[in-house]
Amino acid sequence: MDAHPGKLVPGRDLLKGVWGEKYADEGGYLRFHFGQLRRKLEADPSRPRHLTTEPGIGYRYEP
Repeated sequence: MDAHPGKLVPGRDLLKGVWGEKYADEGGYLRFHFGQLRRKLEADPSRPRHLTTEPGIGYRYEP
């Protein structure tokens, strides 16, 4: 993500920024990796506080 906590980042932008343009429609990659990050970073991964999802839109980071 970038240096703007709380900013909604579209999933397609994350995919293009990390894996490149040809992966822009691979939403499963994000679901998998965000799930892994939540298991490591969140106190309760089933109720994330820091890495949240806006379904169909993107992801948000709250420190």
